[in-house]
Amino acid sequence: MSATFNALVILAAVATLSSAQFASQLRKCRVDNKERLNTCLNQTLNDLRPYLSTGIQELSLPPLEPMRIKTIEFRQQQGAVIMQATFNDVTVTGISNFTATFINADPVLRELTVALYIPEMAITGFYVLDGRIFLFPAKGSGEFWANFRGVDATGTSVMSVETQADGSERLRISNTNIDFTIEQLRMHLTDLFNGDELLGRAANLFINDNGREILQEVKPQVVARLNDMVGKVMNDALSQLPVSAFLLPN
Repeated sequence: MSATFNALVILAAVATLSSAQFASQLRKCRVDNKERLNTCLNQTLNDLRPYLSTGIQELSLPPLEPMRIKTIEFRQQQGAVIMQATFNDVTVTGISNFTATFINADPVLRELTVALYIPEMAITGFYVLDGRIFLFPAKGSGEFWANFRGVDATGTSVMSVETQADGSERLRISNTNIDFTIEQLRMHLTDLFNGDELLGRAANLFINDNGREILQEVKPQVVARLNDMVGKVMNDALSQLPVSAFLLPN
C-alpha cells in the first residue's frame, strides 16, 4: 500500500471526524439569555464553512460547494429584444465564503431571523443563445461566466415545539424563507455572432444591463440550498434547548 494512499485514507478519516465533531458542537448552545443564544447560533453558522465542501452526513447536509445546476432556461420577449438562452452544466462557487451577520431567535414571535453576507459568487458553464437585439440577430454558443458581488441574504423561519416519541419536547424551525439581493452583477458570453468582436461586445453589454432578469432564473436553486443549510443546522442547534425556558406565551 503506497504512502500516498495511506495519506488519503488518513485525510478522509480526519474530514469525517471533523464533520462529526461539528455536528456534536451544535448542541452546546444554551438559553441562559437571549443575547448569548443569538451569539452562539451566529458562531455556529460561521463555524460551518470548512465543512460545506464535503457536507455533514450526520445532519443529512450534502456538499454545498461547488453547486451544480444542470440546466437554466431564460426567455426575453418584450420590446425590441427577443432572446432565448439555455445555460448548461452550470457551476456555482463562493457560497461557502458567507458570513452570518445577524441571527435573532425571538421567543415571543416564535421566529428565527437570519442574515448572511456572501462577498462574491462565481458562475460558469455553457450557453446556447438564439434571438434578436433590435434589428440584429443574436446567436451563439460557447462558454459563459458570471460574477455576483455583495450578496445579502436574509430570511425567517417559524419556530415551534415538536413532541418526540418519548414524550420529550424539542424546538424546531420550519418554513425557512431566504431571499437575496446583489450589489453588482457581471456576465460574459464567448463566441457570440461567430466570434464577431463588435457585435459580441454589444450583445454582452445588453446582457449585463439585463442581468438581474437572468439572475431570477438562478435564484430559486441557490435559495433552496441556503434554506436547506440554515434549516438543518439551526434545527440541530436548537433541538437540545429547554423549551419551557425559551418559548414564551404569545
